[in-house]
Amino acid sequence: MPAMKVGEHVRWYLLGLGNEADLHTPHWHGNTAIVGGHRVDTVSLLPATTVVADMVPDDPGIWMFHCHVSDHIAGGMTGRYEVLAK
Repeated sequence: MPAMKVGEHVRWYLLGLGNEADLHTPHWHGNTAIVGGHRVDTVSLLPATTVVADMVPDDPGIWMFHCHVSDHIAGGMTGRYEVLAK
């Protein structure tokens, strides 16, 4: 499980694989990221594309990170990340 500290700068590299049916919407619980100058907790990820998301977590805990597509959640496209207090 990825771990980071409150206030630490974290860069997430997201990569979309698959075909035209494999659209993804990665979502972070508990914290937000900056993508394209916008504060977000969910991004759109098309096949054969990448997204760079910068995060400075401010809410400690163990948080879920998953794709919002129902079939992908059912298929296990979920994970967790941990934010440690300073």
